[in-house]
Amino acid sequence: MKKWKKVLLYLFIIGIVIGGIVFYKVTKRPATAADSEPVKEMVATELINELINHRQLIDSIYKDNNIAVKGKIIDIKDATIFIEGGPSATINCSFDSTTFACCKSTFKIGGEANIKGIYSGSDGFDVVVNPDDMLADVAGKNVMLKTCAPNKH
Repeated sequence: MKKWKKVLLYLFIIGIVIGGIVFYKVTKRPATAADSEPVKEMVATELINELINHRQLIDSIYKDNNIAVKGKIIDIKDATIFIEGGPSATINCSFDSTTFACCKSTFKIGGEANIKGIYSGSDGFDVVVNPDDMLADVAGKNVMLKTCAPNKH
C-alpha cells in the first residue's frame, strides 16, 4: 500500500510542476519594445535603403528584434505613427493604446520622431517596376514595427 502512495505523490508533484510551466507560458506577456533596448538605432531612410538592397537578409536579421528609427512624422492614425522613409516608403509604428495615450502629445505631423519597436516585417520591396508604368510605385514600400514606444536615446 505504501508503494501506491509514493507513486501517487510523485505523480502529484509532476502534475504541479507541469501545471506551473503551462501557467507561466500561457500568462507570459509578449515582449514589447519598451521592455528592452534596441539592437540597432538608425535613420528611417537608412533602414529603407538597407531593405531595398538586401531585403531578405535584413528581414531575417531584424525579425522580432527591437530596433529604433528616427525620422519625420508624415501621418498619425489611431495608435499608429507613420514615419517618412523616402519616396513612396513609410515606417508604420503601431503602439498599444496605453502607451500611445501617455506619449501622443509629443508627436506632431511634420515633427521628428525617435521610436523603437519590434520589427515585424516589410512589404513592397520585391515589386518589379516597369519603367513605362507610371503607377508602379504608388503602393509604396512599408516597414512594420509593433508594440512601439518612444526611444529615450
